[in-house]
Amino acid sequence: MSTKFSRRDFIKATALGTAAAVLAGCTPTAPAAQPDGPPTKEKQKVTFSMYGHPNLTEPMVSKFNQSQDDVDLQFERSEGQGYWEKLTASIAAGTAWDCFRIEAPRALDWGPKGAILDVTEYVDADMVYPKADYIPGFLEAFSAEGKIYGVPTWALTMWMFYNKKIFDEGGEKYPDPSLTWENYVALAKKLTKTEGNRTTVFGANGWTAWTFPLMQLFFSASGKFYYTDDMKSIGFDDPENVKVLQSLADMIQNDGSLPNPTVAPSSPIGIFSDNVATHGDGDYLPADNNEVMMEKYDYIDATLCPLVGGQRNNVYWPDAFSVNSKTKVPEGAYKWMAWFGRDPEATAIQCKVVFPVYNQAYSDQSIASRWLVAPRPKGMIDQAMEHAKNAQVLTFDQHTSDLDTIFYNEIYSLWGGEATAEEVAKTIAEQANEVLTR
Repeated sequence: MSTKFSRRDFIKATALGTAAAVLAGCTPTAPAAQPDGPPTKEKQKVTFSMYGHPNLTEPMVSKFNQSQDDVDLQFERSEGQGYWEKLTASIAAGTAWDCFRIEAPRALDWGPKGAILDVTEYVDADMVYPKADYIPGFLEAFSAEGKIYGVPTWALTMWMFYNKKIFDEGGEKYPDPSLTWENYVALAKKLTKTEGNRTTVFGANGWTAWTFPLMQLFFSASGKFYYTDDMKSIGFDDPENVKVLQSLADMIQNDGSLPNPTVAPSSPIGIFSDNVATHGDGDYLPADNNEVMMEKYDYIDATLCPLVGGQRNNVYWPDAFSVNSKTKVPEGAYKWMAWFGRDPEATAIQCKVVFPVYNQAYSDQSIASRWLVAPRPKGMIDQAMEHAKNAQVLTFDQHTSDLDTIFYNEIYSLWGGEATAEEVAKTIAEQANEVLTR
C-alpha cells in the first residue's frame, strides 16, 4: 500500500526540479599537533533543520553533541508553514542544510533527481546501529531502485483519545480495543450535547482533519488508501471506503456529533478543551501539548482506534531525515541521523513523543520502559505493544504528493454536504488514476 500523510498546509508545496547548485563549505582539516599531546581532530560541523514537535529536537542535539568527539551538530528549527518551499529553494540555491527532515514521497522524487544523497553504503556498513534491526518496511519506504534516500527516525501511530469526565457524565463505559466503528458512531451521538443551536460537546473529533486518521480507517476497512495492492491503480473508491466516508459525513451533517471542518469554530474544539468526548489523532498529541496534558492526565486517556468491519490494521507513518547530496560532511550527517533514530539515549527522549523504528526498542524492556511513560496516557502505554503486533509501515511513490492535492481539493465537498461519499470517492479515484499514467 502507498500513501502519504501531510497536513493540509504542506500540500501546496512546489515540486522540486533537479538541484544543480553546490552547498558552500569545505572539508575540515586536522590542526597541527600540540607539543604536549597527540593531534586533535577538528569536528565535522553538520547543519540540520526540521519542523514540528516543539522541544523534541533541542535536547537531543545537546545530548548528541556531548556524546561525540568528531561531530558538531548545528540545529536550525524551521516552521511547518512554508517548510517545503523553503527547503526546495535552499537546495536549488545551494544553501541547504547538510541534512533535514523529509517525507517519503519527496525523498523518492528528489533522490533520483540528484538532490538527496544515497546513504546505502552508510546503512550497510553501520555496525553500531545494524540495518537488520530496523522494523521491516521502514528502510523500504525511503528506497527506490536499490538506493536509500532517507534514514528512518520515527513512526507516527494513530490512537483514539477520550475524556473520562464526559463519559462519566453521560453514563457510558470507557472505550477499549473491542469497540467497533458502528458502535463508536452510535456512542459519539449519545455523548454529543447541545444548548439551543449550539453544540457544547462533540462526541467525536479529528477523523476528518487530514489523511492520517482516514488512512487508519481505510486500511482497516479495505486495506486501500489511494493505491491497490500492486500500486498500479487506485483503490480509494473501494465500497468499504465509501461506507466509512459516508458515515463520517452523516456524523457531520445529520448527527452533529462531529465538527464540520468547512466551518470555522467560534471557540477551540478539542480533547484538551473538554468539549470533545473522543478524538482521533497521532501519538505525538500528548507530548506536543505536554503542559495541558499533565494537568489533565487523570482524565484524558487513549485506546486503539475502533475496529472497522471487525478488523483493525494499525499503521506506522514513517518519518526520516535525508542528506543533502552536496554536503561536504556526509559521514557526520549520517552519524547524527542514525543516532537520532536508533540510539537508546535518543529513544528515551524522542519516543516519549513518537514511536521507535527499530525492534530492540520494543523487545528490550530496559529501552521500552524509558519511552513508554507520561505524558503518554496510560491506555497508550498499556496497549503500545498490542498496537505494534499488527502495525504495517506505509510505502510510497513519487505520485503521492499529487494524489494528496487531489484529495484535499475534493474531500471538502463531502464534508460540506455538496456531494455524496460515492461521488467524491469516484472523482478522487478517476483523477488519481490519470496521475498514475503520467
